[in-house]
Amino acid sequence: MPVKFHTKTLESVIEPVSQQVGQLVLFHEQAESGLLKQDLTPLVKGVGLAVSNLVEVATGMVSTTNDEEFKVELPPSVEMVKQASTDLDDAARLLKADQGSREGKRKLLDGARGVINGMSDLLVCADRSEVRKMIKTCRNVQEYLDVAKVIDVEADLATFLQNLTPGMTSMMKVVESRHPELTNLRHALMLKDELRTVREQIPILISSIKVYCLVFAKKGATGLKEAGFGRDHVITKLYVSIEEIIRVLQLTETYVEEEVGDAGARSAASLAHMFHQAQDALASGDISPQTLEAVRKCIAEGRRVASHAASAETRDKLNAACDELDKILAELSELQAKGEGNSRHARALAHAAAVKLQELEQELRRALAEKVATDFVNVGGPIKALEEAALADISVPNRQENFAQKAKDFKAHAEQLIETTELIASSGGCSDAVAADLRQQAAKLKELSDIVVPAAKVVLENPDNQPAKDYLRTTKERWLQAADAMTKSVDGVVDSLEFMKVSEAKVQADVKEAKRIALAEEDPMKLIAKASSVARQANRVIQVAQVEADNSENSDYVAKLSAASEALGKTVAPMVVEARAVVTSPQNKDIQRKFCTSADKVSEGVSAVRAVIEDNWVPPRPPLPDFEEEEEPPELPPPPEDPALLLPAEMQEAEDLLRAPLPSKEENPIHHAAASVFHEADQWDEKENNLISLVKQMARKMAMMSKYMRGESGEVRGKADLIRTAKEIALDAQDLLKLARQIAEACMDKRAKTNLLQLLDRIPTISTQLKILATVKATSMGGGDGKADADATEMLVGNAENLMRTVKDVIRASEAACIRLRPGSAIAALIWKKKGAQGRRISVGY
Repeated sequence: MPVKFHTKTLESVIEPVSQQVGQLVLFHEQAESGLLKQDLTPLVKGVGLAVSNLVEVATGMVSTTNDEEFKVELPPSVEMVKQASTDLDDAARLLKADQGSREGKRKLLDGARGVINGMSDLLVCADRSEVRKMIKTCRNVQEYLDVAKVIDVEADLATFLQNLTPGMTSMMKVVESRHPELTNLRHALMLKDELRTVREQIPILISSIKVYCLVFAKKGATGLKEAGFGRDHVITKLYVSIEEIIRVLQLTETYVEEEVGDAGARSAASLAHMFHQAQDALASGDISPQTLEAVRKCIAEGRRVASHAASAETRDKLNAACDELDKILAELSELQAKGEGNSRHARALAHAAAVKLQELEQELRRALAEKVATDFVNVGGPIKALEEAALADISVPNRQENFAQKAKDFKAHAEQLIETTELIASSGGCSDAVAADLRQQAAKLKELSDIVVPAAKVVLENPDNQPAKDYLRTTKERWLQAADAMTKSVDGVVDSLEFMKVSEAKVQADVKEAKRIALAEEDPMKLIAKASSVARQANRVIQVAQVEADNSENSDYVAKLSAASEALGKTVAPMVVEARAVVTSPQNKDIQRKFCTSADKVSEGVSAVRAVIEDNWVPPRPPLPDFEEEEEPPELPPPPEDPALLLPAEMQEAEDLLRAPLPSKEENPIHHAAASVFHEADQWDEKENNLISLVKQMARKMAMMSKYMRGESGEVRGKADLIRTAKEIALDAQDLLKLARQIAEACMDKRAKTNLLQLLDRIPTISTQLKILATVKATSMGGGDGKADADATEMLVGNAENLMRTVKDVIRASEAACIRLRPGSAIAALIWKKKGAQGRRISVGY
């Protein structure tokens, strides 16, 4: 089977073995060239000792286990490593006697390959046995959950819990011990999330069963169906979570899976990057089909957001911007068809498209901020109204009708929150990790929303059932906690300044209308409604300001923002009090004036918070320069090359290949990954940016390795060179890690810092695995086992793609983090300067 290292234990054992095997491969190449001068016996003895120790442990496990599969799987792996050790002993003896011995060279390579593959197989067999034990524990819990569906008396509930607790405790213990072991951080996080879900659901399951038992005991009572629904929903949730735990326990992939799905699930980070790349390409005069296609995707995104806009005005603005871009693209396509794609008119149109695209991006940010400001203004109101309707005394008129309306309002409100959160996840420009978290929170809120109305219905039909009331209260509190957490996450993604501007406009409009109603002595309930709207908007401004403050490590900014928020908070309650006073005495001019003054103070407070944020705001991208109307000056000759910047011949050859048109991923996957990273880095001037220089160096080495993998001649000429190059790339990755961590430490924006650090967490594991897999590939080449060689190639390709994809993301995250560096930090000397129009045209591929 292919070499696996999906756990830290596997990796920690295989990594030193791969180092020794790499030395054996080097000696094999020396022997092939007649240059072997070293006695292999000491190295072979060291490998043999490691093999003996592992075999002894494995044999002991076989003798004590009850796992029949393990007893069948392990012996072949044990025999493989034993044979490999014997081959290495023979090779050392034969080559010592005759360094040209063909048999000795064959056994040396066979032994090296057998050791690393056999030890991996042996360790994986043991790990699979442990996973089977974990799965058995999980299955036992799953099967016992079905018993909950037939419990209808509380005495049986006590027995159920007594029997469930040991198995559930055992399952949690084994899963808790497993997730820190996984090298795939996403898999580890998935296990932690599902385990947390199981913990949360257990007390809810108990409450839901208790409610069902009490309703069941009351013969003829209504609400039994809803009580059963609530219980079954929790059981299903537990079952599904445990099933997901079982699935993840069996995963052995170490690669980071890419986002999949339709446009709605597209990476928000890649979408934002596409906007920026398309703008840069157009501004440089690039109107290639690739650029125009990227612009069309941006237009499609603009129309998608427009369809969800909070107001007709915003929808019209977005669609108008998209229409203008469509018109410009049509003209550009026509010019291209006439062969005038490089004309001055075409360049002017391309620049106009770049400006309009930047305007569209700004409108998108404003539209999303308006959507959040509109939909998240009263998050907890509908569920509280639903609970109040469910708890209404049985004598209240229209009790059932009122409940039905409140239930309908709550469902519509929850659906709107979920829809908006998913829109922010896909279009908000956040990192993939944040987008995934938003989608997960939206899914959680949907699950909770599904059980709120049935829980309330049970209370409505059984007003004397205290456990039902407790269950509703618990369900409501869990929903509010989930909604508040989701709101905070959404607030962390949405453009804070745009949110403040939208909220400021809403507050000013509501204050103006409230003052008019008060002075005109109109319907007092309209005044209360407007005053309440102002209060809710002001409180949301305070919430978003708090999120903004929590995200910053700039103490001066945080102090100013906190002071402005605190001042705003002190104006809200007096305004509400004055509004009530107007309702009580609608014709009292003095009270009217007091209300108007207090309402103005709220409006001024919101403006003050906005001003603090605006003063500290760094625009996502500076505006594009105006298109030069005068004739272009003649092209200047290139400046003389700095000898210090000249690359060695082989490196220059690799760079030339990377600058060539991008090959298809299927044709040359490693080179495709390296070229993609190189193009990303090549947008930036590397003279004062060590990070960009380092990334381009990694890409060049990866391209050299790719040539060898395809059987082409180059700097990597043999197996030893393959291993050496992989080690060099891994060392470069460690240097990149150190440099990017310095950026993260100096970044005062906590979200940008966290995003960068999460990406950097992947690098140590991926780079270590690159060294191991290069060694495995080296031992499999020319070994006569086509499948083993193909497996080794596939894993090395996957790792290379994973590393390059992560490095590409690190470039973007580092650039974003550098926008808000701590003044005086050493890393502030890192300059992010885009290449000008005379540089290479900017690629819009992602």
